[in-house]
Amino acid sequence: MSTDDFLQWKFDVSTIRLIGRQLITDRITAIFELVKNSYDANATKVDVILNNVSKLSSVSEIIISDNGHGMSLVDLEDKWMVVGTSSKRKQHYSPKPFERRYIGEKGIGRFAVDRLGDAFEIKTTQSGDSEQINIKIDWRNYHELEVGENLNLFTDVHNSFDRVSCKKNSQGTKLIIRCLEEPWSETDLHRLELELEKIVSPFQKLNLPFDIYLTANDNPTYSKKKIKSDKIQFSSLNFHLKSTKEKQEVLIFNKKKGTITTAKIDVHSFGPIEFKLYYFDEAGKHKFRKAYKKMERKIDGVKIYRDGLITTPFAEFESSPDKKRDILGIDKRLWSGTFNKIGSREIIGILDINKDNNPKIIDATNRQDFLDNKEYRDLKEFIIEQLNVLTEYKKYAREKKTQENQLALEEASTEIDNLKGALSTIEAKHPDLKPELSKIKREINKTKKTIDRGVRDQREEKADFIRKENMYLSLMSLQEYAAHISHAVRTSIFKAKGRAAFFKRHYPNPKFNNYYVKYAQQIDDQLTNLVRVIDFMLSYASSEAESEDLNLKGVLNNIFTDSEDVLFKPNNIIAELEIADNCKIQSNKIFFQDIFNNLISNSIKAISKNKIKKIKCVSWIEGNNIVILFSDNGCGIKKGKEIKIFDIFITTTADQGGAGIGLYIVKTRVESLNGTIEVVDSEFTPTGTTFKIVLPFKES
Repeated sequence: MSTDDFLQWKFDVSTIRLIGRQLITDRITAIFELVKNSYDANATKVDVILNNVSKLSSVSEIIISDNGHGMSLVDLEDKWMVVGTSSKRKQHYSPKPFERRYIGEKGIGRFAVDRLGDAFEIKTTQSGDSEQINIKIDWRNYHELEVGENLNLFTDVHNSFDRVSCKKNSQGTKLIIRCLEEPWSETDLHRLELELEKIVSPFQKLNLPFDIYLTANDNPTYSKKKIKSDKIQFSSLNFHLKSTKEKQEVLIFNKKKGTITTAKIDVHSFGPIEFKLYYFDEAGKHKFRKAYKKMERKIDGVKIYRDGLITTPFAEFESSPDKKRDILGIDKRLWSGTFNKIGSREIIGILDINKDNNPKIIDATNRQDFLDNKEYRDLKEFIIEQLNVLTEYKKYAREKKTQENQLALEEASTEIDNLKGALSTIEAKHPDLKPELSKIKREINKTKKTIDRGVRDQREEKADFIRKENMYLSLMSLQEYAAHISHAVRTSIFKAKGRAAFFKRHYPNPKFNNYYVKYAQQIDDQLTNLVRVIDFMLSYASSEAESEDLNLKGVLNNIFTDSEDVLFKPNNIIAELEIADNCKIQSNKIFFQDIFNNLISNSIKAISKNKIKKIKCVSWIEGNNIVILFSDNGCGIKKGKEIKIFDIFITTTADQGGAGIGLYIVKTRVESLNGTIEVVDSEFTPTGTTFKIVLPFKES
């Protein structure tokens, strides 16, 4: 092969659309990307200027001007105009005295200008230079190539530049964007201001200032208006979780005291982070909304800042909260509002990371999320775990308030009864006051009826809440279990259908009589199996049944027998049940079934990759309690997660479809029976999981 034989990459012109208009999804993000470049250029001041943008015309333009170190012609040619330039990846910090950690590193943020308009001009000067370099770029010259018949390369377009004289102290870069895509209304300008407020973390003290000013010449509100970091007020609770190289602070809920404290644990895989979390109860949300009723500030969840500047996914704006992407999975935890779940409209979180301590938390190329890896998944789980602590507090506070209100109403009812008695005594001593006292008595009776109705309504409301929660838990149990049952249903239907097809093709034919008898029996067996499954599903319709004395051994035998053909055999699972002693427990039968159906469902997912699959349940009597050990030889539970595994939406089997609801239901049901459940040493050591359930019982 000669030295002239070579191949080189070609950069198709259509790629510019992919980078500029598809990866950068909105105008706010586009401006953020350009302001971020100013930060990397050691600017202390950035002017964002929108001229004549309320109605588009030939003089409409957006200017982003900074006093950073500017660019030389070499910088423009070898860095700025090289797609995906690696200069910031090789050199991580800006020049002295700033030494800022570079935020942009992929080399595509500059294409944000294409999201704003079809043409732009760069004017840039370095410190000490007497010349300013001007370059004009018209994206329409590139877009026209897309419709050509031949291969059109991005690199084929020539962009002219010139030099003009300037003052030696006029360093910086100015981007002038023209031929704008969309007009900017007053609402657009206001939300731009609100989003620019979030660029710099309100808690990060930058070594040197980074001030942003917003101007719109056709809106007097914005005349070199300084953007100030968003301050957080009116929260009901707030926490500051700090870290060292080895230890990370986390939230802990004290159930006895109803308070939230902090504890120190080993640093997670994603590295040490700083997390400030603000929770707003109903009173806090009311104060927040009242203070900002004329503005668009919202309580809008957790945002991640890297080295003091907001990361791109959180710089995107949606006018409707319902359309906002749930990057961290806070609102994806299913069934919003159920079980007092904390959602993004109740919290503001500022999570600070940096490239040195958290190198594996990496912005995705599409700017809409982070690179999906173990460290990022662990970070999301860490955030959810802190929110689960707030969920526990919220539930405690709600129940406490309900009890206090109930007690206050009952005390008021008692006081009114006492008052009526006192009035009767006065009336007996002073008959002449009877007419006046009768009027007072009538009013007191009305008040008494109102209070009694309030007491009754509150009790009914509590009972209704418990009824709905129980029904909901049963439905969730059914949903978890149904994933496995559906496989058995399909298998039975397939087998029955195959045998029925044989009858359809060959009946009547005496030579197949033996097959007719055999296949008829098999169809009957499969239909019996289907009836058993359907009966099991329909049993959940009676989830409001009263508690009853249940024979533990009989109920568990039924559960394991029903599961044998439906779940165990189809999945090649060896199931063992050893219930030596006969005893009774007081429970709703459906609720008790929920416990073991969810444990079985959880185990099936945990052992799905095993060659030998085992599930084992044993029990014995210990004092006044029945002790049950439920075990499998599956993937097990990571050390340190033994308690958190019972929290709602925490799952170790997400890749098998686990939603993190099953063990929460198990724990809730066990506690409703005045019992306890915990993870103990596995019976199938070194792998597997064993749950220990302790329940009070009645002697049989």
